[in-house]
Amino acid sequence: MAYYKIRIEVWCDWDPTDSSLRDIGQQVIRGDGAVCMLQKVVSVVDRPQDIEDEAAMAFFGGEEGDADESQG
Repeated sequence: MAYYKIRIEVWCDWDPTDSSLRDIGQQVIRGDGAVCMLQKVVSVVDRPQDIEDEAAMAFFGGEEGDADESQG
């Protein structure tokens, strides 16, 4: 299974500083003052232990170094 890191660029006509990513995404989906202009894959890894981000590793159920156990 591959894991993808993507960059998403959004233009909006309001200040997103105090908005959550979820709120921004909902605005883009509704087309309500925000539009997605770019979706680009910036990194692909085949093994979750190659992900160099603690929050992403927590999301995928592990920490750096324990992903081998999740591979079965």
